[in-house]
Amino acid sequence: MKNVLFAFMLIIALNVNAQENTKRYGIKSGIIHEYSKLNEHITPDVRYFDDYGDSEAIVQTIDMGSLGSYENITVTKKEKAWMYNEAGKPKSFDNPLPDLTFINPSQEIIDKYKLVDTGEDEVILGRTCRKFTYETLMGRRKKVIYNTVWVYQGIVLKSIMKNGRQETFYEVTEFQENVEVPAEVFVIPE
Repeated sequence: MKNVLFAFMLIIALNVNAQENTKRYGIKSGIIHEYSKLNEHITPDVRYFDDYGDSEAIVQTIDMGSLGSYENITVTKKEKAWMYNEAGKPKSFDNPLPDLTFINPSQEIIDKYKLVDTGEDEVILGRTCRKFTYETLMGRRKKVIYNTVWVYQGIVLKSIMKNGRQETFYEVTEFQENVEVPAEVFVIPE
């Protein structure tokens, strides 16, 4: 479960990042239905974003089997994020990848993450996505995670993260572009 949550947070981080004077996304707003899969555990969620990705919220449904399910909500605004559910107060944290972006990355970012534009495209949900690979470090031991992502307008629509023998898959199943996003999804409770 912790690995699914970490993978999910990494996906959030990928979608939160920007460089100065650029927009994170090439689309103003959207509602995205997606899921992540680790082994046979599938976690569905809904991602909302506005202002070209400056505000983002992800509502993740955690299935606890016979104990039922609950929602985990993560709100991100630029380089800060807050996670909460109905059981507790929001916890804030810094974006773990504050500088990684797929729209006009600097040479410094390309070198730092070993970011490679493979030159390959794949159509996902009728949108042409560019395939990238990059590396990130996880945990205190700084274990390398190998990432392959398919990106549309700066937004990851599909990814595979490899951590040793473990793989986490992520994919978008529905994407509504430039729609009215309810402002209350970005409100962080007190």
